[in-house]
Amino acid sequence: MTHLVVGTAGHIDHGKTTLIKALTGIETDTTKEERKRGLSINLGFAYLDLPNQQRVGVVDVPGHEKFVKNMIAGLPGINLVLLVIDANEGIMPQTKEHIDILTLLGITEFIIVLTKVATVEEEMKELVVADIREQLSGTPLEEAEIIETDALSGVGIEALKLAIETMAQQVNFNKQSLPARLNVDRVFSVKGFGTVVTGTLIEGSLATGDELLCLPSYQKVKIRNIQVHEQDVKSAVAGQRTALNLSNLKVTDISRGDVLTVADNLSLAWMLDGKVKCLERHEAGIGLWERVRLLIGTQEVMARIVPIGIEALQAGAEGFVQFRLEEQLAVKQGDRFIIRGYSPVVTIGGGVVLDSNPQKHRRFKDEVVESLTIKDQGSLQDLVLDFLNNKQEPLTKVSEISQYLSLEESNVTQLLEELVKGELVIQIGDFYLTTSSFTKVASLALDVLTRYHKDNRLRRWMPLEEFRSKIQLAVNHRQLDLLLGELTNRQKIILSEHGIGDPNFEIVLNSYHQKEKERILAAVLKSQFVPLKAAELLEGNQNAQEVMELLVDSEVVYLTHEYVIAKTYLDQAYQIVKEIIDDQGEMTLADFRNQTESSRKASMLILEYFDKQLLTKRVESVRVLSDR
Repeated sequence: MTHLVVGTAGHIDHGKTTLIKALTGIETDTTKEERKRGLSINLGFAYLDLPNQQRVGVVDVPGHEKFVKNMIAGLPGINLVLLVIDANEGIMPQTKEHIDILTLLGITEFIIVLTKVATVEEEMKELVVADIREQLSGTPLEEAEIIETDALSGVGIEALKLAIETMAQQVNFNKQSLPARLNVDRVFSVKGFGTVVTGTLIEGSLATGDELLCLPSYQKVKIRNIQVHEQDVKSAVAGQRTALNLSNLKVTDISRGDVLTVADNLSLAWMLDGKVKCLERHEAGIGLWERVRLLIGTQEVMARIVPIGIEALQAGAEGFVQFRLEEQLAVKQGDRFIIRGYSPVVTIGGGVVLDSNPQKHRRFKDEVVESLTIKDQGSLQDLVLDFLNNKQEPLTKVSEISQYLSLEESNVTQLLEELVKGELVIQIGDFYLTTSSFTKVASLALDVLTRYHKDNRLRRWMPLEEFRSKIQLAVNHRQLDLLLGELTNRQKIILSEHGIGDPNFEIVLNSYHQKEKERILAAVLKSQFVPLKAAELLEGNQNAQEVMELLVDSEVVYLTHEYVIAKTYLDQAYQIVKEIIDDQGEMTLADFRNQTESSRKASMLILEYFDKQLLTKRVESVRVLSDR
């Protein structure tokens, strides 16, 4: 079932609170000051049982100009808005500002509620309705249904409930599988229970016992109890108005504007990228470094504006900006915001977050504008590709993309499957990266190998650990191994037990190297089964040392760090060992020494090497073949 939250909007004294009481039976003006002044100051909350028994949350937001900030705080998570208009007065200035704010916040579902119809003549009412249609032409409300009501006499209340029920069936709000996120709009303490917070659960689900993070403090809290519509429940899901009784938290530790979420879902940022529309009535436009009030979620922070790709944002225009924040925020791409002037405090524009944790941009860089354009206008596939291409880390899991785009993981997986088929994305294990990013990784790996071979001209293999330390990639060991495996599969590199290599690298011996190679091989072959000291063989000659590294394991073997032997004689030595043991069942040191006509020390060096390689096993004074 879709869980719906209905909000009200409209000019002061147009009857929002009275209408909600007629719909729900709940008085949302709860404070003495509100009742005394006859207007809503803070957010009021109620719930409504529709004719089909579906229960929806209701948020009564303040209508007075001075309380617009409180109004905006109540809008996150609202799916449907009742625009309340007094039949005696029609659309008023505050009504227009509310419409601007609602439109900027991306709300598209409206019902226009004409109130107090019993107090106005029919002809006057028709004129007001005609004026409403004229003034709302060209806005998202131009085709909204108008329901005529009178809360005191009950006129139109049941018709309004049916209209809300119909709209509820049309609203598509499916964010329950995303990580939980709740913007706190009220905080209070209940004697005997402790700290309670309320808000609309805009994503995910919560259950009693769940652990959450409170941002920006990063304090860990635990859910002791959950209420939805004043009823204790075990769990709550996206779209529900929720009250949480939290443990490990004092009432002074949390306030409106804070965010409750799960670990690793959100990060705090000092900057935001967004697309902003400047209201046409704000004739001054929005200029570089202008100080504004940024209202997002249930919080308000001060920020400076940096237009991107343009000198300034003109009245009525849309454009990209970067916000330089005076306080850190925890928001997501796709979150909507309102901009109000620093002084005077009036609504000047609003828009949508395109990047919730960007780098500082150069204002007129084409790549920046292109990326922001994709984030704004691109298809879901374009958004996935842009996200993958601009991440610092090359490898990304489905869950990261899901959180970034606020999409169900199943939808993200389907998008990625299509991109993999189109060869725009590569899947490596449970990670994804774009083909272009993979090309960059391959280029980076080959650059590391090229520099290594330049300094080590006769080394076919770069040690893997040395490669790990040199390559500049934001990956852990497992992720690097996955990338190296894919690079090997695509023949970009070669992996062996000796290390990592460039498939295009060829060893070329100059005359000095060739001379040393011939000398070393002649010496070890002449020595046969008698290992030689490597230091004496190399004589501190740099060319000889480079050649030895080339010959190791192919033509020369280090029995220890000190002694070497020709590989061909080492292989012969093992054949001799096998023949003796096959014939006698065991072998002594003397047996081997006699067959190879070598010294006791030479024989011990060879046989101990075989023991270390698990080719043989010493049993008291004899050796047998190892069963590994």
